[in-house]
Amino acid sequence: MKRIIINGFFGKGNCGDEAILQTWHEKLSNRFRIVASIDSDVVEQREYKNFDFYEKIDIIQNRRVDIFCREDIYAYIIGGGGLGLGFGVEQWLHTILRSKKRFYLGTIVHNEFFEKSQELININKLFFNSFDMISVRDRKSKENLKDVFDIESNFYPDIATALSLEEEEIKTNKKFITVTIRDNDINDIISIEKWLDKIKKFATNNDFDIIYLPFDKTDERLMNSLSLDIKYEKIYWHPKKIKYIISKSEMVFSIGRFHPIVFGLSTGTTSYFINCQEQDNKWRYTDGDKDKNYEILNDHDLLEYYLTNDDIEKEFKKNYRAEKISRNIQQNINEFFEKLNEKL
Repeated sequence: MKRIIINGFFGKGNCGDEAILQTWHEKLSNRFRIVASIDSDVVEQREYKNFDFYEKIDIIQNRRVDIFCREDIYAYIIGGGGLGLGFGVEQWLHTILRSKKRFYLGTIVHNEFFEKSQELININKLFFNSFDMISVRDRKSKENLKDVFDIESNFYPDIATALSLEEEEIKTNKKFITVTIRDNDINDIISIEKWLDKIKKFATNNDFDIIYLPFDKTDERLMNSLSLDIKYEKIYWHPKKIKYIISKSEMVFSIGRFHPIVFGLSTGTTSYFINCQEQDNKWRYTDGDKDKNYEILNDHDLLEYYLTNDDIEKEFKKNYRAEKISRNIQQNINEFFEKLNEKL
């Protein structure tokens, strides 16, 4: 069977990245063997070996290039989130040397690609022009590619919107909401606690239970430090189960994480993103001081569901367009995979 190498932040137990990889496997494994190209230290730690999914795919270090000499290596996808720039460049060069198909998919192109110099713009224009297909996950990236690099691209939802659901026991008999908190090492803990108090009051007033869903082990550690009741151990390795739980919830509240919003939007669940991090942190994207969560909600005309500390007094409400938005997302992501299969 021919193989496709997919470069991404995989094998780390980050639920969003694991969701992307498992979606690629679901959609492409009927035609190709999937090879995940991941960080060398992750390969050495091998924690992913504890989970059955990784028996279905191959793993290589993301600096390995000799594999592109093999005839069964058919294509190379940079397709695990933000990526681009230095991540995967060595392998990308060897796809050119060995005439392999190349795809830049499900990623973003924000101003880290062009904010420093004209030279950087010129280099990245050559980079982007080398791909057989480019698809980005927010309209801002599509605009950047056209305005800065004069490159046409496709705009489709995040790859994980196509991830299927795996049924999981719901550990409450009540209606419930789900809450995720990202640990960035620079958290404004006081603000987080204020938002948690607000969410708890909202749940109590509506007779909802709360299910806390950490999206990696650092999130879990933070939640434990806040004495939150985590009902699911290491569930972040099982994105299909998390997506199922979110699909059954009344609302999802994400403090800092992107993929709870992706799961919520794609399953018709009211989705709130709360930005209460310190304002000088480095993880945010700086296009107009907006982050990727802002962009995804903006793309669906849902900015009222993007909250900052200035919005602490606002009341939470259901999104009555959620199911329609979900249907549109599913239609668009299906179109994406149809288009990709034509290119493959």
